[in-house]
Amino acid sequence: MNSPTRAEVYGSRDRRTDRRRGRRDGKRRIPAYNDAHAMVTREGAVTAPYPRHLQSIALDDMAEQLADFVRRTKPRLEDLEVLRGQYADTAGDLDRATDDATAAEIPLTEEELLPRSRAEARPDQAVVLRSRREAARARRIAAAHGGEAAMRDRLGELGGRIAAAEQAIRSDFVLAQTRAKQISARSAMRVSAYWEHLVLAHAEGAYLAPMIRYTGQVLPSWVFEPATGEPKTLGQGDYELLHVVERLHPSGREPETRHDPGTGPGEYEESA
Repeated sequence: MNSPTRAEVYGSRDRRTDRRRGRRDGKRRIPAYNDAHAMVTREGAVTAPYPRHLQSIALDDMAEQLADFVRRTKPRLEDLEVLRGQYADTAGDLDRATDDATAAEIPLTEEELLPRSRAEARPDQAVVLRSRREAARARRIAAAHGGEAAMRDRLGELGGRIAAAEQAIRSDFVLAQTRAKQISARSAMRVSAYWEHLVLAHAEGAYLAPMIRYTGQVLPSWVFEPATGEPKTLGQGDYELLHVVERLHPSGREPETRHDPGTGPGEYEESA
């Protein structure tokens, strides 16, 4: 199991750093009230150099989660292709076995009922001859259906292994997505602590506070990609950065899982 990344655990050291940076920028009046008001009007959220720095750290950690998923998935995908090749070969074998079973059930022909020795040619051996040929036909049918059943069982086994391999990859992708969301949540906590201490030290903090209720977060679109596609395509396509506006929460507390109206995954907007 992977150890938590630096963005997944909000330790006391990071908390002290974020608070100190907030107080420092607040004393420097970064951002100024007019600049913050313009950002809210234009972009719907306030930002500053330090929150952008925290966001870049979070994006790097999220990219590492995706890269780790790709590394761990590569041998699984190779094994999956081998299984799929075996499945295709077995499906062909099953078709041939089914044809053999159908052919085995064809009634005895006149040629098959012809005597093959002097003993079988005797008139009193006619019933025995047919009985022998029917017994041979029954053995043929049983063997053909046995082969067909074996191929069907083998195909079912391979199908189950393929489904399990695909599900394992999808589950791993969902885990990477979950960790990326956790990274984003920790980043939002750090930003929240920064703004909380900035407004306390800012000369215009009382006026800034209402505008800093919302902070912008950026997440790559693969974090919200449905894990239902072909395993080899998960997280492999071109992705864009999605701009999310989140409500700030007091530092040191986990953000609530619910989103404010207009900030659900289906309503994210592409970042400029």
